[in-house]
Amino acid sequence: MNELEVSPRLVTMQAARQFAEAFSELAEYQSFERAFQALRNDSAAQKALEDFQKKQASLKALIMLNSLSDEERQELLHLQDLFYSKPTVMSYLQAQRELVAISQSLGDLISTEIGLDYGTSCRTGGCCG
Repeated sequence: MNELEVSPRLVTMQAARQFAEAFSELAEYQSFERAFQALRNDSAAQKALEDFQKKQASLKALIMLNSLSDEERQELLHLQDLFYSKPTVMSYLQAQRELVAISQSLGDLISTEIGLDYGTSCRTGGCCG
């Protein structure tokens, strides 16, 4: 069994800050930030989201009981489609997918370097819960 190397907290925190700084300079991260801000500033997309969420909340009990009428289900799907069809929403979701992909790649690289499959440990309730 390999021995676990422990770094002083200060060294670990400095490495984390350096990583965060480098990560924030990635094109994928910057693209995600721009898409997020554009989505937040898009009043039509925000209204579409609000309409969908209000309708969803009003039907919560029926949804939980799987008792929506066809008309209610269609109305909810229509409101959801209106939200997802907004250009800023589509751009945000694409940027999010790209950020997730690069994050997973970086996680794999870090896991290889440290000899610990961090992602698998987290998914299976290992070290992270």
